[in-house]
Amino acid sequence: MAFDNINQNVFGFTALIVALVALLTTVLQVLQQYFSSAEGYRRCAESVMGEWARGTKRKLRPQEFRIEVIFETPVIFVAPPTNKRGPIAGKDIYYIDGTALSYTNTRVLPPGAQRQAEAEATARVHTADDEKASWVNLLSALQLKEEQSRAWDQEWRTKAPPRGGLTKIKDPTYPLAVGLQCKTRSWDFIPSSITKPYATSAICHLVEMMAMLGLYWKVFDQSIWNLRAEGNGFILTSTTVHGLGVMVAFATTGKSNFKENRVIPSEAVKELTFGTVPNIFDEESYLNRDTQTQSLDLVFGAPEDVETTLESIGCQAETLKRYKKDHKHIFSVSFEIIGMLSKVFRIRGSNFRMVPNPTSDSWLKRNGPKASWKITTLMSIFQTQLSKFILSEDLASNHAISEISTHWKAITALDCSDEANLSLEVREAIHNALDAQTAYLLSIRQAEVLAVLVAHITNVMEVLDDPVSPLNVIVLANKEDALMSYYFQTIRPAVVGTETESRKDDEADRNVIWVSLIFRMLCWLLLHDFDKADTKIVPADLKGSRMPVYIG
Repeated sequence: MAFDNINQNVFGFTALIVALVALLTTVLQVLQQYFSSAEGYRRCAESVMGEWARGTKRKLRPQEFRIEVIFETPVIFVAPPTNKRGPIAGKDIYYIDGTALSYTNTRVLPPGAQRQAEAEATARVHTADDEKASWVNLLSALQLKEEQSRAWDQEWRTKAPPRGGLTKIKDPTYPLAVGLQCKTRSWDFIPSSITKPYATSAICHLVEMMAMLGLYWKVFDQSIWNLRAEGNGFILTSTTVHGLGVMVAFATTGKSNFKENRVIPSEAVKELTFGTVPNIFDEESYLNRDTQTQSLDLVFGAPEDVETTLESIGCQAETLKRYKKDHKHIFSVSFEIIGMLSKVFRIRGSNFRMVPNPTSDSWLKRNGPKASWKITTLMSIFQTQLSKFILSEDLASNHAISEISTHWKAITALDCSDEANLSLEVREAIHNALDAQTAYLLSIRQAEVLAVLVAHITNVMEVLDDPVSPLNVIVLANKEDALMSYYFQTIRPAVVGTETESRKDDEADRNVIWVSLIFRMLCWLLLHDFDKADTKIVPADLKGSRMPVYIG
């Protein structure tokens, strides 16, 4: 009887053990089922999102017997750093400026910490990091751009103390930056074909950011949204995701440089990248001053845009026809028009000089001692011709043309022989000269300025129409002398004498306007530069477009 009790106890204990194991197994299976319902959680890990993984959470949905994955990604845009209104109402905006605080706010590892994290990784791809979301690399590149370029700008500002009698130049204020806001998302609404969290932006902001990073568009096909931009050690490609839209991938392919080649952080970037050039007449106070003053749109992107621009300033059909055929001597005439009428994009107190090329023409000029031609040489020849003209016409020292010559002599005293490495003092002096010419051009009637400009373009186009003309047979040596001497000795008299019945005073006025336009063009080109690989192919109608773009 006792033996039977023992057996029953053993059997009961064994059954209890088996039941507990079964219960534990069932509980584990239920938990596993719950946690496995957290789809996308592993794809929002630190190895994919970097510091942004701190915002990844699992949220229990008891009524649905599952776990929802919540994560955070940035909405990226370009705006003045004073702007307080972002795409997401009520959310804080963090602007990228390369400071330690900015690195923290935008959840980007500083370069040192990032290199350490990469060294500790178990597997690396040398040409591009295909494990991380590409927008993480984009944010890192944007921070690095600001940090390195601002350090370079500061170094150049402090390289030489102000000369005697010159006051210290104020530090610059950069009026354009990349900003971001944090957006909370659920993996429930991510298309099944997406394997990594994506950031969002707009097509206009994407184009602007690529210009700021030094990438140039190689392909921009709107019909199938095939995009590819390359440059400065980066590459951007696109694909179309069903049910989502255009998705781009940003990758690092080499070493980048963010020093003298950094694009001027001016608000004009938002227009230049789409082929529009802000002009000196584009001021409401000026437009309201005279009923005959017209608003001009200088758009140089597509050929039809250029034709519309030339028509708007008053060029005739024959000039347009010749422009289509040929409009280049040692550089494109479109750059002449830009230099004559464009606003100044350089930032006071800064050494940055690169701007996006708003034209489809290449700027085939190199900087440095081995450059095939130099703007400083063009200016020198122009001033030599100007001095001869002042003597021949016996112009007084207070005459507008004499003042231009005097102004440039004061600038040359500061040493402007190396146009690629002009000191900050020289840049400021040239900037002052530019402002003075802008003030003069705005002090006279717009019709007078445009009449001289149109006459200049018409005469240059007429000369370029002849294949054996002096402007078409400029030899490799002494390009500057051949161009500027011909301009002064042949083009200028033709422009001034276009109105054969004009009075002597009118001819004198046209002379001053022509000289002022040429001088302003040369000063503008000394303060601004274009990359030879940069030509505008982005459609002008995308300016300001908020079409969403997803960065994978």
